[in-house]
Amino acid sequence: MSTGSRDGGRRGAQRGMVLVIVLWIVTLLAVMAGGFADSMRVETRLATGVVERAQARALAEAGVAYALAWQLDPETGRRRWPPSGDPHDWAFGGGRLRIQVTNASGLVNLNSASAELLKALFAAAGVDPRDQDRLAEVILDWREPDRRRPGGVNRAVGRPGSKQAGFESVEELQRVLGIPKDVYERIAGAVTVFSNHVGVSPELAPAWLLRALGLDERTVVDYVAARARAAAEGSPPPPLPRNSGQSFFSGGRASVYHVTVAAETESGTTVIVHAVADAQGRLSGQDLRLLAWREGR
Repeated sequence: MSTGSRDGGRRGAQRGMVLVIVLWIVTLLAVMAGGFADSMRVETRLATGVVERAQARALAEAGVAYALAWQLDPETGRRRWPPSGDPHDWAFGGGRLRIQVTNASGLVNLNSASAELLKALFAAAGVDPRDQDRLAEVILDWREPDRRRPGGVNRAVGRPGSKQAGFESVEELQRVLGIPKDVYERIAGAVTVFSNHVGVSPELAPAWLLRALGLDERTVVDYVAARARAAAEGSPPPPLPRNSGQSFFSGGRASVYHVTVAAETESGTTVIVHAVADAQGRLSGQDLRLLAWREGR
């Protein structure tokens, strides 16, 4: 074989090797570019999610302020929006909000409710009748100093024992021995620690709580309609019908409001906020006092 032929073959092999290297580099760059693009897409989605959630949270905060502004108007506000837990829809800032305002007197006070009232609440939450007495007892044991009653529970290994003092927040109920998480979630919206009343004010109680406390459906429908008319007219609330579980109810109105806002952005991102505020200071020109704030269901 001539020298020229050998040189030509060598150059051809070198060109083939260069082509392989070039193809390998191009493939590597393509893989790197694809990975970078995927990374950018993930980061963009994350950033968009953060922005959307921030927008939903801002909408929810606006909903709380909007609801409380209505409650601070003793004339028009309370007539058009009585704080009895009825949902109100509001479109604002490109989003949709569902707002519920309940005066604390329309809820069950964890610090003063009787055992019978607590048992009625647990019954409405679907608790087995055999467990209703026990759960009411552990709440009484938690809040009352040195309480000793048959079946009462004071301490338990590995779990916080009785506090022997009043509840400071609704969330504290989760620390009570024997209260299952699902039961807590079902009753959390029906209880408060910011009312001085032993019973529940029927004028301000949500319709579902009236049912839970023993009123039949027809009575609830008629009473809720009657109290709405009375509020719109600025008249005193109607009395409950006789034989309507009167032992669970008491009158009065607190200065504290529980506000729940479910805010949804245009893209569908939703945030739920629960706030509790005391309006008492407004009478003397002071700022509204925020007592509790929780995000989530």
